[in-house]
Amino acid sequence: MNKKVILGIGIIIVAIIFIAIKFIIPNVSGSKELELTYKTNGGVPYKWEYKIEDESIVKLVKTKNITSKKDKNLSGGPVYINYIFKGLKKGKTTITFKYVSIIDGSVDKEDIVTVKVDNNKNISLVAIP
Repeated sequence: MNKKVILGIGIIIVAIIFIAIKFIIPNVSGSKELELTYKTNGGVPYKWEYKIEDESIVKLVKTKNITSKKDKNLSGGPVYINYIFKGLKKGKTTITFKYVSIIDGSVDKEDIVTVKVDNNKNISLVAIP
């Protein structure tokens, strides 16, 4: 074969690999939703509240309360609350979760997480050292 043809085929193959890595793979492997889980106990006078620093970057899609089958009939058994967030635009923001008393508004626990959204609206936690 002619060296120019081989070189042309090689360039096309490299371009295809680059396009796959840059555009196709992130869409397939990225996560469009981020699920964060917080634990409470049934019957306690506390609830989890959240606040998104920049609501133009992420939004809450839904929450789910999960109780194991063995704990469903137990008064005060553990309840896991899953918060599911979706990325809206590229950027980074924090979400603050507070475990607040429904009696006097005092905060028992606080957790601050940083999330980032990429160009494809994939959302992920930012690791904090």
